[in-house]
Amino acid sequence: MKLIIQSDDLGITEAVSCGIARAAREGAITCTGLFSNMPAAPFAVELMQQYPEICLGQDINLVAGRPCADPEKIPTLVQEDGSFLTSGMHRAIDQKDGNQDHMHLEDCITEMEAQVIRFCELTGKLPEYLHGHSYSSPAFREAMAQIGNKYGIPLVQDMLKEFGAVKLRKNWNKKPFSLEEQMCSDPASYITEDLEFLTHSLGFIGTHCGYVDRELFEVSSYTLIRNQDLAAVTGERIKTWIRKNKIELISYRDLLNRK
Repeated sequence: MKLIIQSDDLGITEAVSCGIARAAREGAITCTGLFSNMPAAPFAVELMQQYPEICLGQDINLVAGRPCADPEKIPTLVQEDGSFLTSGMHRAIDQKDGNQDHMHLEDCITEMEAQVIRFCELTGKLPEYLHGHSYSSPAFREAMAQIGNKYGIPLVQDMLKEFGAVKLRKNWNKKPFSLEEQMCSDPASYITEDLEFLTHSLGFIGTHCGYVDRELFEVSSYTLIRNQDLAAVTGERIKTWIRKNKIELISYRDLLNRK
């Protein structure tokens, strides 16, 4: 089996970025996506320069922190103070309206393009992939497709579909996800006990590795679970599972190079 292990949210905070760097250094991740709009993004980019083998993409984030674009130009995405509406706020609007039409396509395109441009400013190159974060809608998905097409950046969802990648049968990431549940979660068991997963030629595992700092609690409900994910991908149980089952770790870069 060939396996992609992705760790999302690089740059959401400095602590998370340090955890992802450790996962790159000691663990099994092959890809990570940058939150280019966050204050910790420059720190994260500098940190990951030590790991050029890691495929570096763009996590399109429209729900945490402040936008890269002028908030006045993306009114359906922001609060009065100019910060993003959170994913919880978007879902509350959806429940009230009965649809997801409140997020406008042109606003999504404006902010997504601004985030890609910021990524280029920080790294000197285009993202190797685009991946959506947390909340999605028809306008979000269409905007991401348009930005990907404009800049020639592949979308994770398209690559996984094109190459027939299979995900684990169970997902340990819940919404909502209490702190108690996060502390008790055992990602390594979800991974190593899914015997059917190993019968496929290409697999995908999504994680949220990281350490926890105060800033993380201000922008994400995924907090303590990041420690659990980091422990899993750097732990001997996963490494033994990879060796025993002759799993080849690859990235999206590898997939595209083999076309």
